[in-house]
Amino acid sequence: MDKDEIMMMLDEIPHPAINYSLIKLGILTDIYIDNQMVRVVFAFPFPIEKIPIAERIIQSVAITLENFNIAFNYSTRVMTEVEKQNFLKMEHEAWKGL
Repeated sequence: MDKDEIMMMLDEIPHPAINYSLIKLGILTDIYIDNQMVRVVFAFPFPIEKIPIAERIIQSVAITLENFNIAFNYSTRVMTEVEKQNFLKMEHEAWKGL
């Protein structure tokens, strides 16, 4: 699979509580492919310790990639203030709850 195919696949993964994909929300930011390994950078609006569903979000990506026998690793970061404001705006528009 190439990067475009992986991006399309990952763009289908919804946020558990917001009616947008993780990519549209800016949570999945950078995606790198090295041989058969995909590395994803997750950007969260707050430190990961303050995101109760962070592990659930990470696992949704891991499971999707594992279903295609694609090895996966990741890193996390906190969103910039601009990214965070965009995320919070979309959250407000499309909140569906857990």
